[in-house]
Amino acid sequence: MISNPYLQDILSEPESLRAALRAFSPEPLAGLTERLRKGEFANIVLTGMGASYCAAYPAWLRLTASGIPVSWVETSELLHYSPGLVTARSLLIAISQSGYSAEIQSLVAEGSATRPAALLGVTNDLDSPLARRADLALPIHAGTESTVSTRTYLNTLSTLLLTAALFCGDALETVRASLLSAADGAEAFLLGWKKHVEDLKVRVGLPETMFILGRGASMAAVMNGSLVLKEAAKVAYEGMSTPYFRHGPLELAGPDLFIWMFAGSEKTRRLNRDLATEVKGYGGRVLWVDSQADPELESLVIPKVDEIARPLVEILPLQLYSLAAAELKGIEAGAFRHIGKVTLKE
Repeated sequence: MISNPYLQDILSEPESLRAALRAFSPEPLAGLTERLRKGEFANIVLTGMGASYCAAYPAWLRLTASGIPVSWVETSELLHYSPGLVTARSLLIAISQSGYSAEIQSLVAEGSATRPAALLGVTNDLDSPLARRADLALPIHAGTESTVSTRTYLNTLSTLLLTAALFCGDALETVRASLLSAADGAEAFLLGWKKHVEDLKVRVGLPETMFILGRGASMAAVMNGSLVLKEAAKVAYEGMSTPYFRHGPLELAGPDLFIWMFAGSEKTRRLNRDLATEVKGYGGRVLWVDSQADPELESLVIPKVDEIARPLVEILPLQLYSLAAAELKGIEAGAFRHIGKVTLKE
């Protein structure tokens, strides 16, 4: 019997993801979709904090093809430094798994800022301040989650991808089928969780310096994986884009450096691999994360899925590594020390 609630949440991700994907309906969003197509919105603003912010990245990439300006910004920055992004002609998409986080409550409070043309709230709690204030509340159907964001992260990511597909006129059922296939792949991968954890304890360990790197939609896993490791395993490893790493941090390459490199999309896979090979040449340790092993790089094989669904499976090895890192540190994975499930103070 599994007693750790964080591990229980990880292992329940595929079932929860299927529930969210099957429950998603285009009907509540029909009005916003029509207004978007008629040009009523001058811009779209995606905002959230923590895992909610990370989960919005792939949808932001897709929405950039919508033909209108799209911003992706932390809610705190939006409140204090870029409130002008939200105007009376904006579609504001506010994302908070709890709907109670401090910044989100400030954002949606009466009189806090310019009222957008429409506020779409994406949340797991339809009784929350976000859901009550929104013109439309979109549930992520993740159920009760005990500790660090797992099901809520994946369900938010998938719900936003379906919303972006709808707004962009993509074939919704084709996208839904791809994401459902990823749930099957995730389930198969997680069946071997014990072996993966033991393998990661040996192959990765607790490096002195470690970076998680990628590009494009892989940045969701890069950012959220870094967050999860700090929160669930209390290890201070950094996530950043592959090109950002080349512009300076590459100077750290040597025997004390370990990098996770997400292969990602075909359009930039070669660029990612070139840097991974370069780091290896400088004596650094590299773990290449892809749906197939690389003959020249130490590889971690994740489920093969359609391009749009890849972010859903890329987070899995980092979640399992958080379990491995916590074991190596002798602590309980996912247990909070200084914060709680919901951040109520800015």
